[in-house]
Amino acid sequence: MRNNSIIAIRSLIISVGVTAATTFVGVYGVILGASAAEMGWLQSSANSLANAGQLLWGRLSDRIGRRMPFIVLASAVLAALWFLMATVQSPVELIAVYALISLMGAMITVNWFSLIADVTDSSSRGHFLAAINNIGSVGTLVSVGIMIFLLHGSSRSELEIPFFAAAASYVISAAIVAKLTEKEHRTKLTSSLGKTFSQIREHPIFYKYFVAMNVQGYFWSMAWPLFPITIVSVMHFDLSTVALLTVTTLTATIVGQFAFGRIVDRVDRSPLIFYNRILLTAIPAMYAIFNTYSLFLVLEVYGGLVGAIQSVVMNSYLMDIVPVQSRAEYISIMNGFNGAVYFLGALTGGYLLQFLLGSFGLRTALLIAYAVVVAGRFGSSFLFLHLEEPERRERMRFTLYGILFRTKYPGLPSGSTVKPR
Repeated sequence: MRNNSIIAIRSLIISVGVTAATTFVGVYGVILGASAAEMGWLQSSANSLANAGQLLWGRLSDRIGRRMPFIVLASAVLAALWFLMATVQSPVELIAVYALISLMGAMITVNWFSLIADVTDSSSRGHFLAAINNIGSVGTLVSVGIMIFLLHGSSRSELEIPFFAAAASYVISAAIVAKLTEKEHRTKLTSSLGKTFSQIREHPIFYKYFVAMNVQGYFWSMAWPLFPITIVSVMHFDLSTVALLTVTTLTATIVGQFAFGRIVDRVDRSPLIFYNRILLTAIPAMYAIFNTYSLFLVLEVYGGLVGAIQSVVMNSYLMDIVPVQSRAEYISIMNGFNGAVYFLGALTGGYLLQFLLGSFGLRTALLIAYAVVVAGRFGSSFLFLHLEEPERRERMRFTLYGILFRTKYPGLPSGSTVKPR
């Protein structure tokens, strides 16, 4: 079997078997009785380890010079961890297991990126990666859509279905990826990350974007523990409804990416980024005031469309502002700092709500917490106002670096989910 076919099959298996499981993790925490502070720990530890882990595993695999052993090992460990997810009995156990899943998932992400670079032909890589991205999107829609019909209540036992499916998917994917013919990798991070970081001020366009993303990332991640608490404890939506809302977001995102991807290279992206950040501020405001199922469907459509603009324009802009010879290092630094900021932000959001619950009821406490998030997101959006439009480079529709740097879906019911690889 050709390498390209193996990569495509594995991508489909992971998108079908694992993505559905990740979309329920935040909701799972609320069902298990997690406090607001514990929800903060769940979101912060997972997202920070997913980002920081790429630095750790990327440098390690570069020293060893192999990718396949890391991918197979991580797949085996992830299969065991997803099986454990179905058996956890407390929020603390959930936090620990999901943190390990995020850390091991980072091992696959960075090595999967390098392996694809090694085994695919550069002349057709852009087209191939676009196809892989589309396969993953379809697989995700199918898997989460199936959950609409399989899940009916709000009990933890029902979530055994997607968690066991995730475990099985990693077992199958490990067997499939072992059939790949691995070449000696060609891309290495040869310079020190510390040295690269000290040089980013020499690239003012990138540095301005770097600062803006991290400042707003703090307020961005503050909302993640609040979303699933609102969905389960305030709106009382069952798992089937959560799946339907997630499918709505994903569908709107795919449609939006197709539509906006055709025009993003024809317009000045700097003001578009600013307006998009302002539009994204409305999502936590909607979570705060919407109180019916129909309104939440509107929210998810809106979130999917503005999230699609974010995904298309941010990746396009980032690929133009990082130095060509240091793309991997710069994106690694961006991911590392994003992880640290997400950790602090999600933790702050959880503890802020926990503090407010000492004086107010849940609904009022959430309104105040969302007000802080909205104010922070809106104010920090103005950091994007004076971004400079760089010289446009010739780009492929979907790049290898898009595997490593992917924007978050802005309004998912479970908060932020770590994209499986």
